[in-house]
Amino acid sequence: MNSSTPQWAREQYGDDADSIRAAVWWALEDTQEATLDVRASARSKYGFAPGGARMTNQFERLVERILDLGLEGTEVVKTGAWYKLPLVHNTVLFPVCADVEGPEPPNHWPRNKRLSGLVKEIFVATSPSAKLWVAEPLPDLDVQELILRPSLEELAERDPRPQLVLVVYEMDSSGLKRAWWGKAALLDEETGSLEWITERSVLSAPKGTPLFAVPDAGADDDRFDSGDLPEVPMSGRSEEERKLEIPPTTEVAEETEDDSAESDED
Repeated sequence: MNSSTPQWAREQYGDDADSIRAAVWWALEDTQEATLDVRASARSKYGFAPGGARMTNQFERLVERILDLGLEGTEVVKTGAWYKLPLVHNTVLFPVCADVEGPEPPNHWPRNKRLSGLVKEIFVATSPSAKLWVAEPLPDLDVQELILRPSLEELAERDPRPQLVLVVYEMDSSGLKRAWWGKAALLDEETGSLEWITERSVLSAPKGTPLFAVPDAGADDDRFDSGDLPEVPMSGRSEEERKLEIPPTTEVAEETEDDSAESDED
């Protein structure tokens, strides 16, 4: 997979694009590690425990990784629920696990996942053109009143209003499979139809990530083969044995069954 940072991310995040992309990827790696750890210790064929670990860690690790960057203006958006979302360079990052058929995520909210009222509010609060609420609908018009919770209402009232970046990824019992990210908006609340404002860019490990730890050749720790070889004295025949011309004693290995079998095959 291509591990380069897409153009839309460079335009949005500037010089911080590479570090933000890496932070998002490592958050997914952290989520994978936590999920697999729970799966290994759960001792159950059901995925309740690892599913809960994945669901909570996908948010907590993303917030943690973005905050670790120490970028100016970074915030944590309180959703009013049990999870929070990071806001960086005026974009809200939202991770979602999905089963994806084909080379890229579809144009709708992941199947088998309920589009909750909170998720709808998050989409509305980050959409440049969405109305915040309709306080007094006109007569004879079927318009549902939408009122945002205070934390998202404050977010939506900013100028410019933040945009939403979806981080869509696949993860199964073997771990993280594929991931994408891109700016998105909600077209239809009922069907969950999405509008991808940018390309759905492949997200993968940052370039230069080592696949395994390389030991430091200049480390002071002794290796098993370091140091000088020991001096072992050579044993020989005594003067009496030499005068009597007694031949040296040598050890002869006993023939094993394996040796006999090999000899028979020659």
